[in-house]
Amino acid sequence: MKQTQTFNAEIKKLLDLMIHSLYSNKEIFLRELVSNASDALDKLRFEALTKPELVKNDHTYQIRLTPNKENSTLKIQDSGIGMSKDEVVEYIGTIARSGTQTYQKMSQELKDRPELIGQFGVGFYSSFMVAEKVTLHTQKAGENNGVVWESSGDGTYSIDEVPRPEGTGTTITLHLKKFEADDNVSDFSDEWTLRSLIKKYSDFISYPIVMKTKNQDKEEDQTLNSMKALWLRSPSEIKPEEYNEFYHHLSHDWNPPLKTVHYKAEGTMEFNCLLYVPAKRPFNFHSRDTDYGLNLYVKRVFIMNDCKDLIPAHLRFVKGLVDSADLSLNVSREILQQDRQVQLIKKNVTNKIYATLKDLLTNSRKEFEGFWTEFGSTIKEGIAMDASSKEKLQDLILFNSSTQDSFTTLDEYIARMKPDQKEIFFITGESLSQVKNTPYMEKLNEKGLEVLLCVDPVDEWVMSALTTYKDKKLQSITRDDLNLDSEEDKKKKEEENKSLKERFMPLIETMKTNLSENIKDIVVSDRLSTSAAVLVNSANDPSANMERIMNRMGGDMQAPKVKRILELNLKHPLFETMLSKPVEDQKTWSEILYNQALLNEGSELPDPGKFTKQISDLMARVN
Repeated sequence: MKQTQTFNAEIKKLLDLMIHSLYSNKEIFLRELVSNASDALDKLRFEALTKPELVKNDHTYQIRLTPNKENSTLKIQDSGIGMSKDEVVEYIGTIARSGTQTYQKMSQELKDRPELIGQFGVGFYSSFMVAEKVTLHTQKAGENNGVVWESSGDGTYSIDEVPRPEGTGTTITLHLKKFEADDNVSDFSDEWTLRSLIKKYSDFISYPIVMKTKNQDKEEDQTLNSMKALWLRSPSEIKPEEYNEFYHHLSHDWNPPLKTVHYKAEGTMEFNCLLYVPAKRPFNFHSRDTDYGLNLYVKRVFIMNDCKDLIPAHLRFVKGLVDSADLSLNVSREILQQDRQVQLIKKNVTNKIYATLKDLLTNSRKEFEGFWTEFGSTIKEGIAMDASSKEKLQDLILFNSSTQDSFTTLDEYIARMKPDQKEIFFITGESLSQVKNTPYMEKLNEKGLEVLLCVDPVDEWVMSALTTYKDKKLQSITRDDLNLDSEEDKKKKEEENKSLKERFMPLIETMKTNLSENIKDIVVSDRLSTSAAVLVNSANDPSANMERIMNRMGGDMQAPKVKRILELNLKHPLFETMLSKPVEDQKTWSEILYNQALLNEGSELPDPGKFTKQISDLMARVN
């Protein structure tokens, strides 16, 4: 029974955008619909490997275009997997897993660059750029009934259950709009236009895209695309625009890739590989629902997309495919995980990507730094989570630096180290401005010592894993074991600190007692020169920044409260004043100092109201 339903709010906005706001590159609708048809054919071929009953013996995998100038229509048909009624409602009537914030970002990017539509997984809706009405007739493989979906882009759609005459597959009929001559829009019911667009966008599709044409008064099918598997051709024969177009098809990213890697592995294993390193991060890259992995082919037969077993998670930004001559055609995802051949392919692909990135870093530094801004935090995950990759990744990572205006590598840092410097210093935090201006930097700045500024959340795990580099220890400047002085300077300071500690011992004891619930000890600081106090963590305790990150994650990740050490700069004039105050004032001032130290490390105050009142009362008592 035919039903009329309403699109969800995001789809209504998207349709309005398609119909009224997107004026350029209307021809991309054909690219999107043909790509969707190709995906549907891939899925059916894969399903049929384990369920041969889904297709008849004479089943033809193809895409067909049927233009009709008289009726001003264009049909795009495929013999792919098809959709059930529930799938039509889910995938056509809503934007899956899309929230308001995602939609707002997507719609703004589409207004600026409509050719990116495929990147957002909403390519079907590009039909409404050229059609006043769209009819979709689909039938799921293995089912006897079909679904007819129809909409004029007015906020509603109708849906009915009707068998598809051709059986399994999908037919999309576009009732084309009439454009004015000065709109500069092609006639999409014209055979020559369609032929040129297929050549431009879809020549590499591995299924025949056919259209009936007249030849000496006889109608016959003509295949519009070459169907040449790009990855099986010699790289010397392939033009850059061909590589780029295939990348757009794979990734739905209309930006050109940063780097293309095309090679054939021979020897104990044979496979062809075509990889792309993107230049820009996709809008949904950090979404938990975002799939990743390479497309897997066996002897040119598509097996699966998003094959995670072919690439490590920290390289999930890489797009591409592997075509193996050694795997079985009926390979399943479960078999892949145990297949030694797959593990060898993964190792080979991973090393190839590392070598490509190393070459970029060495020979195209500016390009690599742009890439690092987009994907650096993802690559760093490998150091924290993949011990086998750490050695190669540590040569690639870039850091912000306290003494350099641009990124630096660890090798470049070592080359600039002071003659007597034994450690690579770093600090973790939430922003560059925070870590640059923190009291922890005071003594290091005075001595001209460079500090790596680590402000990605993943850096806490990275620096915990990266304890040494080329025999140099990596040292956090927020830990209590910071050693900045020579042996001679240490001896001088020991005497000086001893006398300072003796003089201020009554004050220190009062502060220790009053702050005992929050700190584990109070010591004389060697790292401060202008600030009065700072909190440091013991070598085996998590940093304050790590605590904050874990607490934001919540649940089982909640970090236990760790007491830290309060370091005092007893040369600061504040302590002479405190020493002369009554004990009750000393207690109040010690709480103010502790809270200031919390603010300096970027932590929240336990009682902000009490702190501001203490500051106000103190200011009111100043003569």
